[in-house]
Amino acid sequence: MVAIVTDDLKKVVVSELIADVGDSASNYYIGIGKSDQWNITDTPPTPVPTDREERDFRANLQSVIKTTDVSYVAPRYNWASGTTYQAYSDEKTATGTSANGQYYVMTASNRVYICLQQGKDATGTPQPSSVDPDTTLTTTNPGVATADGYIWKYLYTQSALRLSKFGSANFIPVEFVGSGVLTSIETAQQNVQNAAIPGSIIGYKVVSPGSGYAVSDTVTIQGNGSFARAKLTADPVSGVIRKVEIDDSTAIPVGSGYDFANVKINTSTGTGAVIRPIISKKGIGADAREDLRSRSLMFNAKIVGEAGDGDFIINNDFRQVGLIRNPTIPTSRSAADSDFTATTGSALRILTLDSAITTGIEADDLLVGDNTGAKAYVDKVNGPQISYHQNDNTGYLAFSSADVAINDSLGTRTAAAFVSDSDGEVNPFSGEVLYIENRAAILRSSVGTEDIKMIVQF
Repeated sequence: MVAIVTDDLKKVVVSELIADVGDSASNYYIGIGKSDQWNITDTPPTPVPTDREERDFRANLQSVIKTTDVSYVAPRYNWASGTTYQAYSDEKTATGTSANGQYYVMTASNRVYICLQQGKDATGTPQPSSVDPDTTLTTTNPGVATADGYIWKYLYTQSALRLSKFGSANFIPVEFVGSGVLTSIETAQQNVQNAAIPGSIIGYKVVSPGSGYAVSDTVTIQGNGSFARAKLTADPVSGVIRKVEIDDSTAIPVGSGYDFANVKINTSTGTGAVIRPIISKKGIGADAREDLRSRSLMFNAKIVGEAGDGDFIINNDFRQVGLIRNPTIPTSRSAADSDFTATTGSALRILTLDSAITTGIEADDLLVGDNTGAKAYVDKVNGPQISYHQNDNTGYLAFSSADVAINDSLGTRTAAAFVSDSDGEVNPFSGEVLYIENRAAILRSSVGTEDIKMIVQF
């Protein structure tokens, strides 16, 4: 059986996820963890979708921060003079691949434009873009031609706030503007959405160039819509069709209302040419998420210093980032299955000793109980308390009052005797882990801010 998952289904899934993030009954957290090294070279392995991978992430978890900041995103292409851009096509399945190319850009003014037509010379050879699309300004026009032969359609402008949250070197935010109180930037985009022309023909593909056509030949667009106009360029010697372009000499050259169409070439000499119209079902600009083929989400959270009540550790590092839905409070701290709803929280266990650390136990030491043989990685030392985690490398034996002394793995640093071992604020083995990302070590400091941007692709 040969089948596909359609873009419509992906959009349903993504839209439902965004709605769930905004639902007061759901709590989404970005979590960080794993202060111990990956391996001898500390090279992060590629995560795999297994139960063990999820368990290891949970065991390594340090801290979580609530997030409601989520947006559609698409690959980022900054307009650059001298780059040859492709025209939008209804055959494109994704962005950012060699097969689908760059058919939209973001300019230095943070405006996003989609390319409806490549600039081509008389032979039909694509030419590099040399005129900044910003010269077309923020218009609702179906498409504006620049002097280099390109036709660009303005979609929207990125606000500084959204770029700060959801922009990166590789991605830009994308959204559909709904009702409500709008900023001037959102109003401009909504005007573009409202002016979009359903069933417009926004380009033409020369499937077969044929031969014998005259330079004076014309084309007629046939179909169930109206008013689409195009013009062809035929080679004066061979008569092959070099290109068919939108005829922008009319007010609305893309027409409207087409579900299907074909191109009739008005000729008495030419044969064999096949020209395929490119139809935009909703109209370019109606929904930028559709135009840019956005099926990816970015979650964002900014962690400043220790955040919250010291929940995020400084002077230590982390190597994993993940997304957790609906974690709970440990039963030792609350009733069973009580939702964790605070803004931040620590998932580390806390080992309390009978006095302050005596000889230099510090972050990243491997603790060993002198009688139980329990082992754990130190994440933080605070007076007589040690925040720690255990994973498959250490095993999960519990420390107990049998441990008269707790040493590092070499026995050179000694803590005092055991008093208690308690849960953190968040149960790391609760909730649903939706995303795991392994990274190189990131050292946190009291003056640093981690701007965590998590890309979830469908």
